[in-house]
Amino acid sequence: MSRLVWLFFLALAASMPGSTIAQDSALQKLLMPGRVIEGHAEIENQCASCHTAQSSVTSSSLCLTCHENIGVDREDGTGFHGKMATAKNNDCVACHTDHEGRDADIVNRNDGLFDHRFTDFPLEFAHADLSCASCHAADAKFHEAPLTCAGCHGNDDPHAGTLGTQCVDCHTAKNWFDYDFDHADTGYPLTGGHAQVACVDCHRGNQFANTSRTCSSCHAVDDVHKGTKPGTCASCHTTASWSSLSFDHALETGFALLDGHADLSCGSCHQREDHKDDFSDGCVACHRSDDSHQTLNGQECGSCHKPTVWSEGYFDHTATGFELLGGHQGLDCQSCHTQDISIPIASECSSCHLFDDAHAGSIAQDCGSCHAADDWKVASSFDHDLSSFPLIGLHAVASCGSCHTDTAFGSTESTCASCHADDDVHKGALGNECASCHLPNGWELTRFDHNTSTDFPLFGSHKGLDCGSCHTSDADTRSDVPSSCGGCHADDDIHEGAFGNDCGSCHNSSSFSELEKAIGSWR
Repeated sequence: MSRLVWLFFLALAASMPGSTIAQDSALQKLLMPGRVIEGHAEIENQCASCHTAQSSVTSSSLCLTCHENIGVDREDGTGFHGKMATAKNNDCVACHTDHEGRDADIVNRNDGLFDHRFTDFPLEFAHADLSCASCHAADAKFHEAPLTCAGCHGNDDPHAGTLGTQCVDCHTAKNWFDYDFDHADTGYPLTGGHAQVACVDCHRGNQFANTSRTCSSCHAVDDVHKGTKPGTCASCHTTASWSSLSFDHALETGFALLDGHADLSCGSCHQREDHKDDFSDGCVACHRSDDSHQTLNGQECGSCHKPTVWSEGYFDHTATGFELLGGHQGLDCQSCHTQDISIPIASECSSCHLFDDAHAGSIAQDCGSCHAADDWKVASSFDHDLSSFPLIGLHAVASCGSCHTDTAFGSTESTCASCHADDDVHKGALGNECASCHLPNGWELTRFDHNTSTDFPLFGSHKGLDCGSCHTSDADTRSDVPSSCGGCHADDDIHEGAFGNDCGSCHNSSSFSELEKAIGSWR
């Protein structure tokens, strides 16, 4: 029915004597365009609840008379009708029409296109993927859905309501199990190892109120001191880990934990649970079993040993006047100090090496004049040139034992024959002064000058002859060697001695066949 027809009947009814629109309900019902929805059924016969006499269109002001909550939203800018511009400013009938039957849907909501940002509960994070039915019950109006966490998550609350309903104080919409509660707000910030601890590890049974803040309330089973240490655990331990200590050992005890001591556990030194051990004996209190000196060196271990490594000593032996060099450097203290370290010992070599003396005391006790500390068996520092027999030529490379057949070096003879008797091809015939002919650079090398050292200078063919050519085995001494020509050339004398032994009166030494004088002169 058109609006014009509707206005006609209203005017006709108004012109009838003693009649009004409000009184003539039968006429209004007759003119009604259709049945209203089930929710409006109770006021279906009360047209004035929605319509004015001047208009057939539903008045928004009349709608809001019943739907007060919508009016409040439009006024306060809350809810869908307060946040959505068209819903706030347009007449209600722009979206909602009635008289279309009891089962008509006058809300006309498209769940797939509905933008939840125009509500008091924007869908963020985990809420964004939820279906409408997850929060909106089928038998309730959409605007009646709860806005608090507890409204939906009451059954998920492990705290059983003991912490109130402001879940967002700790939890976020990203994940119900994620929380950003700042524990520092409680006056007990979670630092170090506490930062990774689950809430229930301290708050047993999800009881958060009146939780004890003392270390022992949680760590009693970890207390190796079994309650014997006074004060709080925090005076020594840190929250980084139970084994991390903040105790200043140097400040509190006067004994700084350095080097090898730095990484030791308390129990390495403190045998008592209350840590009141007696350390009046110093290092020995802990290292008595490590004392290889068996207390012979006293109890001032720190004067020699470092806390870095017990086996490393740093005592400067040079301060004693006896510097440890060569083979002495690696020796253990007890190698020389066989008694208490306070008892002085002699610094002479013989005081330690008496039984090592291969010379059996035949040489002066100053072993260092020949031997070095690097190797006792090598006489590396003795200068033989300072003795009565300097080593020159091949003697310089000869071993000591080549001449010194025993360890009594001072009794060794210095004559050539004492060593080279077996090498003397002259069998002693030329005496013991071998050096008058031979050189020390080689036995076969000689320096004997026959022309100046004898009465028989070697000229001509004599000059190139070997010694043995004249000095035969029959010549035991120099005096046995003949100096006349006939002494060597008797067998070569074709004159058979007729001219005597003075062969040089005719012949020369260059060649026996050459003559010095003409033969015809005496014919």
